[in-house]
Amino acid sequence: LVPRKGYKNTPVLWRLKWPQHIIDDLVTSSNPNGSISNSDLELAGGLLHLEAIAQCFDTRERTLLSKTDNLNTLFWQRSASSTTDKVPAHLLRLFGIHQRFHRYVPRHDYLAGPSNPVADATSRDFHLTWPDLMTSLSPYLPQRASCQIWTPSK
Repeated sequence: LVPRKGYKNTPVLWRLKWPQHIIDDLVTSSNPNGSISNSDLELAGGLLHLEAIAQCFDTRERTLLSKTDNLNTLFWQRSASSTTDKVPAHLLRLFGIHQRFHRYVPRHDYLAGPSNPVADATSRDFHLTWPDLMTSLSPYLPQRASCQIWTPSK
């Protein structure tokens, strides 16, 4: 992939702590009436991941491989549809618009969570600053290339 202006041809890391109102509406054992599932957040994260790639690199006429450890998300992404009219249906529509706008072919695959400590850390270790996070992830990142940080805009 060719980097866009202002970016390098190095790995891109990003993270986003969900706003409190989304966290408060998450379905959990203590909040069974929430309206947002973990799979919904994984799907939204998958779209943000593709946006990070599209902003950092020229993705036109390329195949982009995305991996997830969430099977619901994986099958929704692969089929580009869901059997619900809730959050997944809206996000999958955005996936399609995003793909057409940036002109890439998406491919989605499974990667077990324990096999991807980088994704786990960037989605959970918000108590760490970026430098501390990069230090903790250094055994899993390329040694010769520094990583670039992408921050989602509001």
